Amino acid sequence: MTQFVLRFYYFLEDDIDSLKKLTEIFSRNGLNLGTRNIPLAAKQPEGVYYDLDYPQGKIKILAVKTSMDTDYWQAALENLRSWENEDPLAVCDIMGSLTILVGTDSWEEMTEKACEKIPGGAGEILELKNGEMSYLKHDRSKGEAIYLCRLDQIESVDLSFLFRRMPSFYAGVLRLQAMDFVLNDRLLSIRREKDEMQQDLINILHAKLVMNQATLIEAEELEDEIRRLATAYGKLVGDQNMVVDGLKQLETTLLVMERQINADTTLLVPAAVFTQLTEPYQQRRKDLRNMRDELNEVQEDYRAAMDVVQSKIEVMNSRTNIATQEQIKGLLEVNTEMQKQGLVYQYAAGLIEFIVLAYYSHTLWSHLQHTAYTVIPSWIQFVAVIVFSGNIVWATHLIAEYKQGEHHVRKKLIVAIILFLLLFALIVAGSILAGSHVTEH
Repeated sequence: MTQFVLRFYYFLEDDIDSLKKLTEIFSRNGLNLGTRNIPLAAKQPEGVYYDLDYPQGKIKILAVKTSMDTDYWQAALENLRSWENEDPLAVCDIMGSLTILVGTDSWEEMTEKACEKIPGGAGEILELKNGEMSYLKHDRSKGEAIYLCRLDQIESVDLSFLFRRMPSFYAGVLRLQAMDFVLNDRLLSIRREKDEMQQDLINILHAKLVMNQATLIEAEELEDEIRRLATAYGKLVGDQNMVVDGLKQLETTLLVMERQINADTTLLVPAAVFTQLTEPYQQRRKDLRNMRDELNEVQEDYRAAMDVVQSKIEVMNSRTNIATQEQIKGLLEVNTEMQKQGLVYQYAAGLIEFIVLAYYSHTLWSHLQHTAYTVIPSWIQFVAVIVFSGNIVWATHLIAEYKQGEHHVRKKLIVAIILFLLLFALIVAGSILAGSHVTEH
């Protein structure tokens, strides 16, 4: 009947100084530095300490095997407690610890003695090739776990599992635990933000699109709501990416642990060990998956809300466009009427201008060339005055258009001016010839 205690102290790489201080304490108290061949050292009655490497890095492991005794670990646990109290500052840097109470007595008696020292009772029994194991205590807040292990004989092959592989498994648990703390805080923050955004979405849809249906909301106000919805949607996408990233990290770590445990030949039921070690984190994985799905649903709601608001803006813009078109139509009708009136006034002004110009041209002609005027037949006078006055009216209108930038009338203006000069020259020449003919007679 033999018993001894295995205790494994876990430190982060940054706390290597505390690990060294704890090593010095063990050395001062008579523990020997163990060799790499740890299972052989387990046969030795004296206590040993040694370092373990964690394959995934970032964690340093200091292992202690106490001297063999027959008092069911009483002296060993007291010694470990007193050694740890020699430097409380170094102990404060411990990330976690794993304690295994090992013995070769009957399972019932070992369980009874262990429960006297560790209140709470043993958990599910895990079968080993040459023994069995069960956890006695697991304090996640302190990263502390205590197991009871019975071996058929001290030279069994299960020693390699206890001295190396089991502490490596628990290092993975501590890694999961540290990850779980971060993911828990992240989930709480994301859930709170998600709930707030869901409430905001309800308020926007209810207040803006339901209660105010009877009134015309300004399009600018709805566009502000779209910007708010788009900002919230961007936050949701970011939160979902954070959840997915955390889920991938957690699943990767769980997968690595599962492969390591399944590959261990000492465990008769590896799945039971994996379930026991990782049960709290399996629930965290479910929580992350549920949060991922919830965020996806909220994103769909926000997309639908943005579509609804955008549709309402389009409807409002359509109404505004129709109203604007009606106003434009009214303005066009008014403009058309004004143009019609303008044309009437323009024609009237042109006619008046023509009449006035014809009257004064005829009067001026009769006064300047009275002799010729009495000789020239009245129908020739009428035609000459009408053509001359009409040409002047046409020319003045072309000049006005040209001055306003209508340069395409340039050719017509030249023709009108030439025609004006010809008519004027013809009237002057005819008046002179008619006057001289009367003088000769």
